[in-house]
Amino acid sequence: MDVSLDELRPDQIEQEHYTASLFTAYISGAGLSAIVQTAAALLRNPVIVFDSSFKIVAHSDPDEITDYLWSGNIRKGYCSYDFIAAVNKLDSVRRGKQTGGSYEVTCEETANTKLISKIKIGSKPVGNVLLLGCKHPLRPQDKELLAITATILGEEMGKSSYYRNTRNMKVEDFICGLLDQQFQDSHIIRDRMKSAGLRFGQHLLVLLFDLSRYENSGHYDDFLRERLQQLFPGSPFTYYEGHIVMIHDGVLSKEHIPAHLREFLAQSGIMLGVSSRFSSLSQCRTHFLQSLSAIRIGGIVSPEQHLTFYSDIRLYELLSADALSMEEPGYRDPELLKLQEYDAAHQSNLYHTFFVYLKNNRNMQLTAEELYIHRNTLRYKLDHISRLLDTSFSDSEKMLGYYISYKIADYCQKSRKRQNPSSLPMR
Repeated sequence: MDVSLDELRPDQIEQEHYTASLFTAYISGAGLSAIVQTAAALLRNPVIVFDSSFKIVAHSDPDEITDYLWSGNIRKGYCSYDFIAAVNKLDSVRRGKQTGGSYEVTCEETANTKLISKIKIGSKPVGNVLLLGCKHPLRPQDKELLAITATILGEEMGKSSYYRNTRNMKVEDFICGLLDQQFQDSHIIRDRMKSAGLRFGQHLLVLLFDLSRYENSGHYDDFLRERLQQLFPGSPFTYYEGHIVMIHDGVLSKEHIPAHLREFLAQSGIMLGVSSRFSSLSQCRTHFLQSLSAIRIGGIVSPEQHLTFYSDIRLYELLSADALSMEEPGYRDPELLKLQEYDAAHQSNLYHTFFVYLKNNRNMQLTAEELYIHRNTLRYKLDHISRLLDTSFSDSEKMLGYYISYKIADYCQKSRKRQNPSSLPMR
């Protein structure tokens, strides 16, 4: 049976109008701020939204927030560890958390009455919306209206892959904050780390797991979480910019790569980039970019490998865009071109022989073993190379220059082939 507008009670009319106004703000695409500003205007009091990590994610006009505690939280952008601990001890909060709807909070520190309603994505709590009775006394119907606000805010926050995927929000928000450089001050970092229940040593690595080839690409699923927790127990991680980013406080080097890690990467198709070691959490962004470079450049230089250390590709970061745009002779040492020209004319492989020799730090035994030739044969080839280049292998700086030229030429060739697959030779 249809109900006319005249038959609705005033509180029902207000609720209908309130819901329609918030829904209009939601579909406008203007984000959390538009919904919060609309709610504050209709409720005639300030509104604050904070996620489960107690980070302030949206708020109405700060000039109308006279509660000095929340005004301070807004200035900082988050709630401190001491504030969170004090709030969780309040009897009104303890009782309110047991309810399914909005609940009132009272505290001795400030006289303002407060209403809180839990924000959920599906059944998962992701934050809270707070109504402060700073301007006008709170009304009985505000509880229901704030619950409607929480529902619509949950729909808006559900658009974010971060809020959809995160499990331990305090930990994951802390990592995201470090990566976004939201806090650089050591005191703030320590306070946020304490709130998240984290402790780190002095031997840190950023591990970046690239999911673009993952068999369940696009899904940060529970299986993947559990597997990473088994591989790196105690190392926190989060979903960030399409990757999984972990802060690992432990040993992981080329000499110590667990077999089960190699097996996991090979089976899942996940690529892993490992930064250089660091000790200050304020450097997380820099080392995240290192691990990102390891993925990108490693995919060009050694696409068959699933794990790349930044130390192995650091040299390539010295390359500018100009180097990649040069014609081939522009980035090759002119003397090394002599070897290529000789090889082309005599069907030899002096160019490759010299590279292997330099790569093995001019060790005759290792070079001969890698090339599967006798040491005397290698010595003959090297003597020939020395004459063609008119140089002595004892000149370390010149040998370094040759080696860098080899690495740059190899990278530029592989990078161009990746950008233009049609240039690859037909098989």
